[in-house]
Amino acid sequence: MDKEYIKLLEKILTNGEWITSRNSKTLQIPFYSFTINSKDWTLSLRKMHYKGVKGEWDTLMDTKEPLTNVSQFEANGCPYWKLWAKEDGCLNLDYYNQLHPQLEDIIEQIKRDPFSRRHIVNLWNHENVKDESLSLACCWYGLNFVKTQTAIDLVWTQRSVDTYFGLPSDVYLAKLFLDHVSKETGIPAGKIHFSLSNVHLYQNQVKAAQELVAGKEPSYKPELMA
Repeated sequence: MDKEYIKLLEKILTNGEWITSRNSKTLQIPFYSFTINSKDWTLSLRKMHYKGVKGEWDTLMDTKEPLTNVSQFEANGCPYWKLWAKEDGCLNLDYYNQLHPQLEDIIEQIKRDPFSRRHIVNLWNHENVKDESLSLACCWYGLNFVKTQTAIDLVWTQRSVDTYFGLPSDVYLAKLFLDHVSKETGIPAGKIHFSLSNVHLYQNQVKAAQELVAGKEPSYKPELMA
């Protein structure tokens, strides 16, 4: 993962265009794809908050009660969702609302017909995005599970990628999804194929990215952009 990450940062820094986005200027490339083995997902170039990402996963997968408040993330050790919550902590997320009606069905479908080409979870709800009812529209929104002769792969589709903070966390989330489906179906986890659009660095992340590419520890930590 380290080599893929540096390769992507270099591409953005070399070929990216400055775009004025809804929350900051970004240095951006329109598309990027890469593949990793699900066992080789860790990023060692800098300290990562994997505990928080696991807490995010645990919260999204918890079906005991609907996900409606940031306190549910925080109870699982995930501190960053407060950036998108209302003042009272309320959240409305298709990451959760659209996920659960689909994922269990897909797992059962894989068990019945593993080589089907329809093992797709789609979290993008146009109406919810259009009426701006969501706390945050889904950045990663497509999970396509593909059975090979020896394993099950995941094609992970993402419409917007915060490369500095978000992507390493998204890679971990993708691994957790693939591992979960692998466990539930009894099929070994294979590779993860990332299909990424609007792949960017925020303006306040460019210096840190340049230092990582140069083999240096970043001299400061950029703020996470909401």
